[in-house]
Amino acid sequence: MYSENKEVYFEELFADISSVLEDLCQSGFHTVHDSTLEELREKGETAARCGMQYLSGLLLALQGELFQNRHKISRDKNTDSICAEYYTELVESIELGREKTAYDKGKNYYSENRG
Repeated sequence: MYSENKEVYFEELFADISSVLEDLCQSGFHTVHDSTLEELREKGETAARCGMQYLSGLLLALQGELFQNRHKISRDKNTDSICAEYYTELVESIELGREKTAYDKGKNYYSENRG
């Protein structure tokens, strides 16, 4: 699953998730493309395999809400609010993940280059 360096793998995963969220930001919560829903599901499953259960749960919950929202005739502001909440939690979670990855990268660099 991981490339030679797990931090590089995580950086790529976070970049991919950010890209999906950018697509979602451009399309909005009401006109989500099938490919965006599929990517959210895939990234959620990948995050779960990497042990990032919270991130996975957010991705899959957002994907589920967006999927359900596409099939509603009337718009529910509560659903929009829930989607926005998941979205902001995801952005924050990704930023924290990027920070941790950077710290781990630094720790590994200095641990390997001691002595």
